[in-house]
Amino acid sequence: MDILAVLEQFGLPVAMLVAFGYYIWRQNQWIQNDLTKDIHSKFNRIHDVCDKDLRNIIIALINNAKKNEIRLASIERSHKAVIEVIAKLSGNGLKHKLQNILKREETEDDY
Repeated sequence: MDILAVLEQFGLPVAMLVAFGYYIWRQNQWIQNDLTKDIHSKFNRIHDVCDKDLRNIIIALINNAKKNEIRLASIERSHKAVIEVIAKLSGNGLKHKLQNILKREETEDDY
């Protein structure tokens, strides 16, 4: 079909309408094909980086929690040792009170 024949038969407004329709169709094709693929690829790259960083953060938090548990256990053992030494050195009934405190702490730890 000749473009001039279409212009002569239907007029300029109809030809412009067809041109705009073609432009909109091409733009939608570009958005659906190229732009969405680019957006998805960029999102996946960002998502992969964030996943790796979050994994590293979680691993570091778990390691620190384990270290804190070990330190806390060491402090508890030192605390109990100090109480036992004080209890053995004292002779005025403090020994029995401190032993009762230790027993209560052990039963509280069981819960």
